[in-house]
Amino acid sequence: MLFSLISTTRKVLDTIEIDSVNIPTIQGEIQVLPHHLPVLGVTKPGLLKVMRTNSSAEEVYALGSGIYEVDENGVRVIADMVDSGENISVDSINQKKEEAKQFMAQAQKEGLHNTAEYLAAEENYLKQTALEQLAKNK
Repeated sequence: MLFSLISTTRKVLDTIEIDSVNIPTIQGEIQVLPHHLPVLGVTKPGLLKVMRTNSSAEEVYALGSGIYEVDENGVRVIADMVDSGENISVDSINQKKEEAKQFMAQAQKEGLHNTAEYLAAEENYLKQTALEQLAKNK
């Protein structure tokens, strides 16, 4: 089955042959195998896992929010963040997570937990958590 992984800034994997892919979605993790029924959905920050055809090594990426599509032509994932973990700084991740937590705590105290800024901080926290999980897997 063919697979493409695209961030908002570049093609990370451009139409490669895979045996399976695990995608973090807002409904939970979905595993897509060949001949999967067509589906369109929304990704959430988490770990995307790819098994290339003729390979025993799983490739793992930190994924942000986006969409995925499965059809007779394969699987496409487009997300606002895709990171292979090559240049992850655990210190930077921890700092960004702490900043997001502090902002969210203050916003909750002020009753602003439904604002765009709060939701953006929450999204950033989830992305940093995905990066942190990826760093632990490396």
